[in-house]
Amino acid sequence: MQRVLLSIITLLSVAAVAEESKPYKIDVVRDSRTYHQVAAPFWSSEYPQPVINIHASTKGETTIQGFESLRKKTERKSCTVRNSLYHPWAKEPNSVINYYTINPLESYEVTQELPAAIMENFAPKRPQNGDQILNVVYTAEGYAQGIYHPKNGKESLIDFPADIFEQNKGYFSPVETSEPLPKKEQWLYLKCAQGYNVFVEDTDLLSQQGITQGSITGYGDISPDSATVPE
Repeated sequence: MQRVLLSIITLLSVAAVAEESKPYKIDVVRDSRTYHQVAAPFWSSEYPQPVINIHASTKGETTIQGFESLRKKTERKSCTVRNSLYHPWAKEPNSVINYYTINPLESYEVTQELPAAIMENFAPKRPQNGDQILNVVYTAEGYAQGIYHPKNGKESLIDFPADIFEQNKGYFSPVETSEPLPKKEQWLYLKCAQGYNVFVEDTDLLSQQGITQGSITGYGDISPDSATVPE
C-alpha cells in the first residue's frame, strides 16, 4: 500500500506543475495521419523508464534539440537546459516543466446503478447512471485515472482500479475510443535558457550526442550510471 501511495503522490506532484493537470484530448499527426489521443501529464508505470542523463556529473548546461509542439513534429528548435538527470524521480534541479504520456482515447458511461462493491472503487465519488468517466489513462500499481463527469455537478479527477471497466462491462459502456499511435510516446516539456519552451520525446533525447541512459536503483531512486548485468 505504501508503494501504491508513493506512485500516486509522485504522479500527482509532477502533474501539479503542468499547464494541464488532468488527462486531456489532443490530436497528433504522425506520418501525415491524425490520431485522436489523450495526453496524460506524467509518465505512467510502476518503474517509469528511461532515466536520461544529460551530463549530470558536470555542472553547467547542454544544448539539445526539441520541437515547438508535440502535436506535429515539424519545427526543430535548439534548447539549452541544465545538466542533470531527467526522470519523474529526479531529486536534483533540472529544466523539466512536465512529463507527458500519449494514450489512445478511452471514456465510459455508467449504464445502471452501481452496487456497493463497485461503487467503493470510486470513493469518495459516487458515480450515478448516466455519469461519465472520461480520458482514462493508466497510472501505476494497477490503478488508472480519469475525469469524473457527472450529469449534474463539477468535473473532477478520479482514481480507480485499471480493470474496473473490463471486469464490469454490464455497468459501463464505452462512449469514446481511438486507435493508438504506432508506438508508445513519452515526452518531456522543457524550459530553455533561450526564453522559450520545447517538447522532446524521450527516445529522441537519448539519441542526441553525449546524452546517455541512467538506471533505476530502487523504488523512487535513480542513478546517472547505466544498469550493469552481473557476470
